[in-house]
Amino acid sequence: MKKSLILSATMLTLLLGGCTTNSSSNQKESSSSPKSSTRTVKTSYFQNLSNSAKRNVKFTFKLNQDDTEDNTADPVYVVSATIKNNTNKNIKFDQSKFICVLPSNKIISDKTGTLRIKAGETKSINQLFQKMPEQGTLGNGYIEYLNSDNKLAYTKFTHNIASSNNLTEQKLITQNKNTTANSTNDDIDSSESSSSVENSSSSESSSTQSTTSSTALTESQARQVLKNWADSDYGDSFGGYPLDELETIKGENGNWSFVNDDGLAWDVSSTGKIHAPGDPMQ
Repeated sequence: MKKSLILSATMLTLLLGGCTTNSSSNQKESSSSPKSSTRTVKTSYFQNLSNSAKRNVKFTFKLNQDDTEDNTADPVYVVSATIKNNTNKNIKFDQSKFICVLPSNKIISDKTGTLRIKAGETKSINQLFQKMPEQGTLGNGYIEYLNSDNKLAYTKFTHNIASSNNLTEQKLITQNKNTTANSTNDDIDSSESSSSVENSSSSESSSTQSTTSSTALTESQARQVLKNWADSDYGDSFGGYPLDELETIKGENGNWSFVNDDGLAWDVSSTGKIHAPGDPMQ
């Protein structure tokens, strides 16, 4: 009888021990199971995309006559935009950087703020451009973002629609060969003009140096141009580094380079044009 009790107690101990072991094992297995993680997708400015990625962002511009304007002589239009992001990246735009370049003038968007478009998403901007003249809707001009490296469509509105598909039309390419954003800048400083007259007797090299010096930006001016180019959350525009942490290098002809710790450089020319990493060389 005593042996039987001892044997029963031993078996009970082993059984309880086995349950405890299994429970502990299950807890360890459960705690070691991989936890689900949320992947953060970086948002890039449109101008920093590769050329192939830019081609996968589709732009459609729609024309509407604006009857609130005086249309007595010629009709006046507004242009709205639809942007479809067919890339696998989240992208964003500074809405004030859309430009319609025409032979006689250029129209700059008066929209402000940052437009973010997720991968696969489509968004619209109502009345991106206002006071578009009728002659500006016939193909003599183009719409760009920030600069001519980012042409979005020629201003050839067929059935009131112009899209990025028309960028490959040879007729429009030829038609706009001499149309540039700077072709109609008439706001030349008078002191600059008089300086040119006073120095007309100087040698060609001396004249070139004088012109470069008069139009060159200071470091603070170049930094301000670069700051204006980015919006308030520009951190990832400089590879994840704040503008104040970029190394400043003075180049030739009044150019400035702002370089982050990874070696990526944002160049500001003497005329204020910006060349970001990934942009095609001019």
